[in-house]
Amino acid sequence: MQLGDELVKEQIFFRKELRERVYWFIQLRWVAAGAALVGSWLVYYQWRTLPITALNRIIFFVIIYNIVFHLIWRRVEASKHRQVRFYTIFAHTQIICDFIALYLLIYYTGSIYSPLHTFLIFHIILAGILLSPLSCYLYCLSVLAVLGGLMALQAFKIFPLQPAVFQSPLWFYRLEFPEILAPFAIFVVALFITAFLVTSLKLGLRTKGRELLRVSKELDAGNAKLTALYKMVTEIGNCSELQTLMDAATQNAAQIMGVKACSIKLLDDQREKLMFASTYGLSENYVKAKEGIEVAQSPINRKIIEGSLSAIGKIDEKDYFQYPEDIRKEGIASMICLPLAVEKMVLGVFCVYSTESYYLSDDDTKFFSLMADLTALAIENLKRDLDKSWFLKKAAHQLRSPLNTVVSMLNLIRNLHHGPLTEKQVKTLNRSVKRLQILGDVVSDLLTLDLKRSDLTKTVLHPVTPEEILKRLMGPYRILAAEKKVDVAFDIEGPLPRILADEQLVDELFTNLISNGVKYTPPGGTVRVMLARDNKNWIRFEVRDTGIGIPGNDIPHLFTEFFRSANAKALVEEGTGLGLVVVKEILDRLKGTISVKSTPGAGSIFTCRLPPIQNMSTANKFPERKPCD
Repeated sequence: MQLGDELVKEQIFFRKELRERVYWFIQLRWVAAGAALVGSWLVYYQWRTLPITALNRIIFFVIIYNIVFHLIWRRVEASKHRQVRFYTIFAHTQIICDFIALYLLIYYTGSIYSPLHTFLIFHIILAGILLSPLSCYLYCLSVLAVLGGLMALQAFKIFPLQPAVFQSPLWFYRLEFPEILAPFAIFVVALFITAFLVTSLKLGLRTKGRELLRVSKELDAGNAKLTALYKMVTEIGNCSELQTLMDAATQNAAQIMGVKACSIKLLDDQREKLMFASTYGLSENYVKAKEGIEVAQSPINRKIIEGSLSAIGKIDEKDYFQYPEDIRKEGIASMICLPLAVEKMVLGVFCVYSTESYYLSDDDTKFFSLMADLTALAIENLKRDLDKSWFLKKAAHQLRSPLNTVVSMLNLIRNLHHGPLTEKQVKTLNRSVKRLQILGDVVSDLLTLDLKRSDLTKTVLHPVTPEEILKRLMGPYRILAAEKKVDVAFDIEGPLPRILADEQLVDELFTNLISNGVKYTPPGGTVRVMLARDNKNWIRFEVRDTGIGIPGNDIPHLFTEFFRSANAKALVEEGTGLGLVVVKEILDRLKGTISVKSTPGAGSIFTCRLPPIQNMSTANKFPERKPCD
């Protein structure tokens, strides 16, 4: 299959070259015919012995057949059926017609004395460039035969010499045997040397051209695979469910590798069985027939679990598999299986199956190895995230009820239901209740964050107008800023292109950043909110404040869960450090970016960039996207 693709590309490449040269040959003939017509008349006015009538007839013959060639060329170019064979025959026809015309011109301009022999060499060069080496040497032999015959006929007075003007006494030889053989032999040797040099050079260039085509093909294939791999990694990276991730991985792997099927088998808790976790292209009967593959009874899977690669170019040995008859029923002829491993910890086995023997090359194996490593890493990362999310959710649920109980009991004491309190006791109780309320806010935010993450992956994106959402927030935040004696200004440079998003996500993005700006700006400060286009036509949302600023060492940690800088804690005790985490996750979902610039004591600048929808035809496609996209 790879050889066929290469031959097709090579044929297209050289067909294009032949097309260009054949047309160039027609154009060059117009110039040659015009020059020959003018030159013949100039020579005729100088030496009246030149057979001008015969020469003009030959030149007009050249012009007529060149018109025919030009019409044929235009008709073929208008047609979609362009074969290399046609252009080769077309080139042969042109060269043969030109040789006939040249032989006649040489005869009428002095035969062996004619200065037009040089143009025969030119045509040998053109034949060497356009046609095969054999054709070039055959044309050399034809020149040898025709000129030799013409020379013999004139030497024996069968053909008269034409014209006398070219029989100059400067020539050191005469048209007599054996003197004439020396210059004739020199011309023939020059002719064949020219043919050898041209064909050798052309074959060298063709070899380089084939090598370039091969490299180009490999680069195209590699680029296509890497692009597909990037899309696959992006897709599985956005999945929030393990089954969805594995299904996306098997489907993408089968399509990228160009094979019939793909499967992911994961080890059970005892690491004794491999269970099918996800398949693509395998029949339900094949998968359902197996409750699990015993690692000990499967030499191939045992070898893979130990960390080795297994590539079988032709499946014909029963000892390879625990269920060889099922393999044959599926029509599987070759396969590659690799361990899904992260830091030497094997999670399972990743396999691709082909219906053709020896279908997958060594390069395919290396590429699939990269795909397996990335898939294993994505599975492990998602497992960790799910475990962490489960733990946080479980802990939050377990803490919320006791915290509420403790706060209620402390409130009973504060309300003097259990007797009077001293001033010191009241202060201690108030501080305790406040601390517990902060802890309760953290618990609530954890549950809210988990819910938002779940909703984030299920949100269907659609075209949204960002300035409309920001305009709705302007009134409430002006009131909030006025209560804190902070000046807030909104600057919207519209109209702006729409973005692919969700109104709630954009609202939460804007709300988190504006509220942070107001919260961490002392009274008398300013907050400026800007929505505009950047120099790449992306949407730029910027919140610039004159607040407390952020220490440079803290900026890399701003989007980490529960992180708050020391100066933020000193100014505002309440806060969970989860708001910017939500901002970052929203931007990741919307394919946007965020950057932070800050100077402690002078203020901060948060800049978000969101890609616009270029046209509505693109926008209309996105509402159908699945949650895993």
